[in-house]
Amino acid sequence: MAWRIFLTLIACGSMMACNSDNENAVKVNTTPEPVQSESVEVQAVDDNLSESESESESEFLTQSAPEPECDLESVNLLDFVPWQREEGWWVGEYTFLGADGDPNVSASWPYRYDHYRGFIHLEVIGNSIKQRNVFLYPAKNSSECDSVEDVVGSGICGDNGNEKVFSADQSASDCDGNLSGPFEAFGMTLSTTTTLIGDDTVLYQVRLPDGSFTQNQLTTLPPNDTRVRTAQGFFMGSSTYASYYRERKVTKEEFVQLLEETRQEYNILELDYCGYDSGGNPSNVSCDEHFGVVLGD
Repeated sequence: MAWRIFLTLIACGSMMACNSDNENAVKVNTTPEPVQSESVEVQAVDDNLSESESESESEFLTQSAPEPECDLESVNLLDFVPWQREEGWWVGEYTFLGADGDPNVSASWPYRYDHYRGFIHLEVIGNSIKQRNVFLYPAKNSSECDSVEDVVGSGICGDNGNEKVFSADQSASDCDGNLSGPFEAFGMTLSTTTTLIGDDTVLYQVRLPDGSFTQNQLTTLPPNDTRVRTAQGFFMGSSTYASYYRERKVTKEEFVQLLEETRQEYNILELDYCGYDSGGNPSNVSCDEHFGVVLGD
């Protein structure tokens, strides 16, 4: 079942316009006076040759000139509208479906995926983006509990929910606002890329070491401090999951308040706060350490 855990990890994880000018034809009266016809024709030929040579020289110089190199260190991602919109604190309502279209059921994480919540902080620092998440899951339905100990940690199945943390970092891969970065999971280094498509669409992709993709995730950014994300998961070329995330941007104060309210609603034990990593193992970090800020302030 390790690959299923791995796919769940990937699912939970989090980043121009061209102008054309029209040329207008200008009509010029070139009818020569009879006494000047020969000199005018000769001058016209000379002018055409000169212009042709000039254009050829310009074309040669253009083709020969090297493309300017992109200084990745000087890229400021906040110069790009999508990253201006994405930076900040987000809360979301999530649904995660398995290959059969029903809510995902995990053998290692016995909590509900039909409706759960996510809390995300996206921080843009120069040419890089730092993403820190915590996902909160409701308790498993009592009727589905094999035993009251069918939990992770010290809770009771059917009574206590739980939560996982997730981290991802990417840096500019070019001067157009696109990103890339490695992601370590289960002894493998995965390749992640983020591509901007205009000012309101972002495509995030995750590829396995052999180059095959394991996730395509599309983010749409309406101009109202919300975003909608949908992800398609694959393994060995087959569809394995799909997700539907609906998120809204909030202040840090709202983030902390809604996080606490959800913890109370899901009856999550305080000792489980930010207690597990994306693989369901102990995270060994506090929430303040995970987010890099004091959430209580």
